[in-house]
Amino acid sequence: MPCTSKDRGSQKKKMTKSTNALPVMDSSMERGTASNDIVPARRPAPDRNVEKPAISVVGLGYVGAVSMACLSHLGFRMVGVDIAANKVDLINSGRSPIVENRLEDLLGEGVEGGLIAATDNLVTAVLQTDVTMISVGTPTANDGSCDLTFVRKASQEIGQAIAMKSSYHAVVLRCSVPPGTTLDVVAPEIEKASGKKLGPDFGVCFNPEFLREGVAVADFFAPPKTVVGASDDRAASTVSGIYEAVDKRVIFTSIAAAEMVKYVDNVWHATKVAFGNEVGRICKALDIDSHDVMDIFVQDKKLNLSPYYLKPGFAFGGS
Repeated sequence: MPCTSKDRGSQKKKMTKSTNALPVMDSSMERGTASNDIVPARRPAPDRNVEKPAISVVGLGYVGAVSMACLSHLGFRMVGVDIAANKVDLINSGRSPIVENRLEDLLGEGVEGGLIAATDNLVTAVLQTDVTMISVGTPTANDGSCDLTFVRKASQEIGQAIAMKSSYHAVVLRCSVPPGTTLDVVAPEIEKASGKKLGPDFGVCFNPEFLREGVAVADFFAPPKTVVGASDDRAASTVSGIYEAVDKRVIFTSIAAAEMVKYVDNVWHATKVAFGNEVGRICKALDIDSHDVMDIFVQDKKLNLSPYYLKPGFAFGGS
């Protein structure tokens, strides 16, 4: 079951002191509903006459580094942010902070082309960009809930930057978080820190990632699906436009549904692993080739590997 955060209190706003200044760069470069959720009134269409937005990415781990590299390859100007100086230095030198096929080539290409830079100063990064993606860690707390400390701190510093901006800013949460986090934690923290309002001044989205380690770059350019839950049409249009080159069939839903989809995907993959291993254990006890059994099993795309039996509803019958 997804962990549930009980931490709804506010924290003192803290400004990160920069030890790695970011150079100034030119920018030349209805379906779901929920009781406390906000859903775009219609499926928005990206404005192709607007130049590509500059994007900052908070957290240069697996998701953040891959997103930076791949989006720069698509022509977006990217600014990465991390509190770890070694990650910032690696990105600025065009090297990868993780082992992932093609990632270092794309990072090097982006740095050489002037499309990638990194810093430890989140406020500066937000001021130089139009969209901010949050990909920070959400570890398990001692009580089993999700620790949203890094999400809250990032939201507060984003709000401090938005307070100094006159233009609209889109904030995109990409972490695995309990449903409700985007609207009940991220948006309020930004509002408190900025003194501005969700909607007219900034928008929030939840955009889950579906990247597999080892083939994350390939997955980015050929995604199984792209899901966006947004607070308003402008935010939805901005985020869907970012992915237009790799997926023209963006799935729009409520923010809460988008957050839940990430958990459901993770649990489903874990269920498949557990099921396959259990079949292997039983087959071994019966001296049956488990690989032969499962090779046959997965050939059935009508029932076994299909949406059939996966919709909530009344009981199924049959033999």
